[in-house]
Amino acid sequence: MPPAAFLSRFAPASRLLAGTALCLALPATQVAAAETTATFFLWANDVDQKLVGGTRLETSSKTLIENLEFGLMGALVHRRGPWLYGFDALYADVGKDGDVDVPVQNDEPDGPDSIGTALDFTSKTTLVHAYVGHEWHRDPNWAIYATGGVRYTRFETELTVDTDTGFAKRFETEENLTDATLGVRGHYAYTPHWSSPFILDVGTGSTEATLHAFTGLSYDWGPSSVTAAYRYMKWKLEDSDYLDQVIYEGPLLAFSYRF
Repeated sequence: MPPAAFLSRFAPASRLLAGTALCLALPATQVAAAETTATFFLWANDVDQKLVGGTRLETSSKTLIENLEFGLMGALVHRRGPWLYGFDALYADVGKDGDVDVPVQNDEPDGPDSIGTALDFTSKTTLVHAYVGHEWHRDPNWAIYATGGVRYTRFETELTVDTDTGFAKRFETEENLTDATLGVRGHYAYTPHWSSPFILDVGTGSTEATLHAFTGLSYDWGPSSVTAAYRYMKWKLEDSDYLDQVIYEGPLLAFSYRF
């Protein structure tokens, strides 16, 4: 894509209001020296996939947890003076197989109400986001950084359908997406121990637009903190043969340690 075309498409997307992909408990006190924060989090998210043509595949957080084969989510943020350097990553491998009855509409009085179907489903998601930020505003309550970065997302899906009517089909797709991001992140401090972290970012590039939204409540003690929050992530794809839109959203719990 020519640089001029890329920048012209990025400009409107960067004006969207968004919010975060990261669950950091940012410190509620002034940072005088260099500091690194490591965060690990659990995310009870729902997944909503909209396929090309309008079909929607929705998976609840309960289903994902029951069928999670492997998952890893974490982040690192280093602050030095007014500068911030961050890296966050997510990997999830979800697999499910079994026999299900799929309801069908039948105009014949003696026709079946459902069809027995054997399903084998695997979904893998990889996300890596690297960014740099600079302090935009700071006072006794607010700390806000403006950020820019690059986010890579990979969706892999395999689905095998075998019905008792003799129909069998295997679907396999892979999407590799790289987007430039712009955003803000920071916190609002209520007391020296309680604060609300937030991150807002949007992106575009391989996708038409991406959106991240995150906010919550954090409690700090010493170098540690715990955050309860809600996270929303959306990808609007283009030129895909399979996926039109993907949404991940749900509550999360994070533990952070500063050193």
